Amino acid sequence: MFHAQCKKFRLAMAALALAFVLTPGFCQAHSLFIQSSRYEVSEGKKSPLFFCYGHHIPVDDGVRAKKLKAVKVRTPSGEIKQMAIRKETCLQSYMVEYETPGTYVLSAETNPGYYTIWVDKKGRKRHSIKPISAVAQTAQNIVTSLYSKQFSKTYVVCKEPSRKFPARVGLKLELVPVKDITQLKSGETLELKIYYEGKPYAGEGSWDATYNGFSTESEDFFYTRSNIKGSTLKVFIPEPGRWFLRYFIKIPAQGKEKELYTHEKNTATIVFQIPNPRKRPKSSGH
Repeated sequence: MFHAQCKKFRLAMAALALAFVLTPGFCQAHSLFIQSSRYEVSEGKKSPLFFCYGHHIPVDDGVRAKKLKAVKVRTPSGEIKQMAIRKETCLQSYMVEYETPGTYVLSAETNPGYYTIWVDKKGRKRHSIKPISAVAQTAQNIVTSLYSKQFSKTYVVCKEPSRKFPARVGLKLELVPVKDITQLKSGETLELKIYYEGKPYAGEGSWDATYNGFSTESEDFFYTRSNIKGSTLKVFIPEPGRWFLRYFIKIPAQGKEKELYTHEKNTATIVFQIPNPRKRPKSSGH
């Protein structure tokens, strides 16, 4: 009887471990969101940009230097300033100088990386940040393998918005607001055009979104994952606050690429802030 109880316990623990491995936050690679400490700044002031990297909003894990390919600031005049990436693993925060009025675009992209899930010859599910070729000898089955790259951006207004809203900045996969996103209000619908390699994307993709304060749990988003097709994404924004929107596409590997991964995954994220009209009560004078 004792041995039977032990066997049941081991089976229960194995099931619990498998459930943990299959949870979204564990299986999904870290997502990158670029943010500004403020979204309305005064002329001549400095304000830091920083990142959310991971599964918890608004800040989670540190970013390794080799993970980032570029961090850029586009000024209202169109000038591109490239930030020198810090060597340490951190929030990769940088002070941005807002020297002239207008709309600034903060953007970043990652270096590509692999993420492979496979079953080894003993039947155990394994995870690795290596390509298929690196695990092929120990694998009896490849569950999935991604070659992943991410593109992130956000908009900041200095004093007043630019007359011509700088919607596109030329990222490989980019979410492009149809109207000035800095003027969006709660209760309105955000309309985005999806561009891939400079052209409207007609294929299938997946998106989700949330806002700061909705949940402190891993991957618990206000809008859960939905699949769409075509180059237009419309999202109703019911609440003020800082919003995080994520969209990704998967393209099957071709030719020799199949020796390295099963799909190329490109992810675009955008962060924007909806003003909260709440005002402090007037002081009683005491």
